[in-house]
Amino acid sequence: MAVVGMPALAPEESAALEHDYRHHPARLVRQRSQILLLCADLDSRTQVARAVRCSFATVQRTLNLYQSGGRSALRERRGTRGTPHFHRRTLAWQKTLALAMEAGPEACGVPRPTWSVPLLVEYLAEQTGISVSERTVGRGLASLGYVCRRGTWTVRHRAEEDPDYRPKRKGSRRS
Repeated sequence: MAVVGMPALAPEESAALEHDYRHHPARLVRQRSQILLLCADLDSRTQVARAVRCSFATVQRTLNLYQSGGRSALRERRGTRGTPHFHRRTLAWQKTLALAMEAGPEACGVPRPTWSVPLLVEYLAEQTGISVSERTVGRGLASLGYVCRRGTWTVRHRAEEDPDYRPKRKGSRRS
């Protein structure tokens, strides 16, 4: 008797799940395949969870995945837990980043004197349609030979209001 909610497995599907359970490189796919094979053999989800040494909720999620999309739904999907899906850098994305760095933000329609990583993330998402994290932009910049550091605040205009302010002399090491 199979677990309630587990569709009957055709012999080909059972063989494919067995193959995934034995040979798939991803641990998660192997575990999910084992859960489904046990769901076809055991009577309850609790028995399956005990046999696999996982939670009841893991068995339920695996069954839901399989019912919604078959074996292909068992594959790991990154970036789908409530966050926007992050794509990998493409060649077009990298070229857009290189052109933006060469041209500067004002030439790209961004009213700022210099690029910051959050500005680049937003600009690249608009231009390419690919959302990436700030770390990904940082890696893209590093591959182009750029280093993006945090901006510094200057208060020279405030200092110049002070009557005792003396500007640095040329060649001075005073910061």
